[in-house]
Amino acid sequence: MRCIPILLLACMSVAVPAQIQEPAPDPLLDAGHCLAGAQQDLLGLNQTYASQLELGFVADSKTVPGQDLLNIVEYTTRTHTDGRVFTFLAKGKDSHRVLRLQFKTAFRQSDDGSQQLELVDPPLGGVWTQDQLLSAIRQVGFHTYSIPVGDLRNRSAAVQCESESDAE
Repeated sequence: MRCIPILLLACMSVAVPAQIQEPAPDPLLDAGHCLAGAQQDLLGLNQTYASQLELGFVADSKTVPGQDLLNIVEYTTRTHTDGRVFTFLAKGKDSHRVLRLQFKTAFRQSDDGSQQLELVDPPLGGVWTQDQLLSAIRQVGFHTYSIPVGDLRNRSAAVQCESESDAE
């Protein structure tokens, strides 16, 4: 009988999702810096005055030869039912790194109880792009980092931030 409460506690600790406690990786911090510093207020920081962001990411170095595809997921609710996803193409290394924002959209879980993810305003790029974004959100799940907004805004300018709208 004494084992039941311990076993129950052990099972609950495995089931409770947790943020990653180690430092956020540089690609996530670089992309977060681009998002936090964007003139378009991509993270809605001017409306929410958030001090911390919950961010996760998925990197793919195979889809685009010579570049990394970074999908950044920002959750706007503690239950991860709403948020935004951003796709960057990254090329170069260290101080010569260029991050170009390709796509951005909001997402939410459907209200029908099925917990299906849906993109609020699907970006241009077709079904493949939408599937990639939804897949990134699922892959991140609760594997996120809590990052102070000040750290993102004050990050070294070693990365060059661009967006598709900046293209000539």
